Amino acid sequence: MSQGLLRGALIAALLAFSPMALAQEQGSSSDGGSDGGADDGGAPAAGEADASSGDQPAAASESSEAPAEPTVRVHGAVEAYYAYNLNEPSNAISNNRFYDTRHNLLGLQNAFLSTEWEAGPVEGHVQLQLGAFTELFWPSERSVEEDLLWRLMQEVTAEWHTPYRPLSIEGGVFNVPFGPEYNVAYLNWNWSTSNLFAIMPYQIAGFRANLDLGKGWIARLGVYNGWDQVVTDNNSGKSVMGAIEYTDPDDEETYFVAEYMTGNERSREDARGPYLRHTVDVYGQWHLAAPFTVRGHLFAGVEPGRDGRDGWVGGALSVRYDLVRWLSVAARGDVLHVSSGGGQNMFFADYLEDGNGDATLQSTTITLDLHPVQRVSLRLEGRHDRTNFPLFYRDRVGMVPMGGPRDFVANDSNQTTVTAGMTAWF
Repeated sequence: MSQGLLRGALIAALLAFSPMALAQEQGSSSDGGSDGGADDGGAPAAGEADASSGDQPAAASESSEAPAEPTVRVHGAVEAYYAYNLNEPSNAISNNRFYDTRHNLLGLQNAFLSTEWEAGPVEGHVQLQLGAFTELFWPSERSVEEDLLWRLMQEVTAEWHTPYRPLSIEGGVFNVPFGPEYNVAYLNWNWSTSNLFAIMPYQIAGFRANLDLGKGWIARLGVYNGWDQVVTDNNSGKSVMGAIEYTDPDDEETYFVAEYMTGNERSREDARGPYLRHTVDVYGQWHLAAPFTVRGHLFAGVEPGRDGRDGWVGGALSVRYDLVRWLSVAARGDVLHVSSGGGQNMFFADYLEDGNGDATLQSTTITLDLHPVQRVSLRLEGRHDRTNFPLFYRDRVGMVPMGGPRDFVANDSNQTTVTAGMTAWF
């Protein structure tokens, strides 16, 4: 079977879950032996209690022990865009982007489908994603394992709510574990993502415990393979991550999150040695007034080695203002500095001379968001990026000698783009 047919079969199977669940619920409601006459506590309704004979206690016991009927919900989104890069690169690539990466192209940026299910104390979801991002993130080599399972599958988790109700155990592949930005445009204020998003791990695989502390506070503690180690693991160690989160019970647009992760992220063969990487991620959002919201983000880390200490620190500040009910404007400024302790730069070695040296990136983004009706957003965005080293492409772009099909030579430290996009979701 071809990869295209396998992919289509997987999506069709997920779409089939929703009507199946609906049919189960409708069938159980019309069945005289169902729990449709019971309230949420599993007790028989008043009419049934009057009509019952000596079998009533047994019936009540069976109702309370009957497993809950599973429910399934399906969500999705489609994103189409056109982006123009004022550098007019010959390879048509706006570098260091994850979604609006193509210059002068009308294209499908993202097709997103999420199936969520719940059955009593157990729940989970499967999130699939197609489009420009999945082709950019994964290596160009094709295989059934990587193409069908991991390019398509973005997040898959299962969660068990223990008898101690505040505590749950969750496992699987978690998507975008750091920061306030998402992998779908309709959940973000800006169409493009920040430079901080560009260096973060996109996925982590493992298990975590979630503890609801009450009054909007949640604590999490998990064990994972490490940054982007999903199909395989590059070393025998594991990483540990803890988090504390707060969401205002009266206004979910006001929240605060602090996360810390530590573990060896280097491969077994890395000459710098198996030292722990320490990552700190802090972000929050404050809904100051009905039309105005501000958001801040700090992302930093340090990683010792035999040749010195590598690290990075980045910050972003965003504001959003609702001009009228159907029109908003959002602005974001971010800066990222990556320091090298003597060895290769952690994130930009391929663009720096000899792979060594410090790297500084800055960007400014302004986005207009027109949402005339619910579940649709039309965006117009301008963005300027600046670095202290060649990271972007301008005019005629050369190839790296003996390099692969994606090995282009960066020749500019500035990049300005204009993007128009439309996203709709359900």
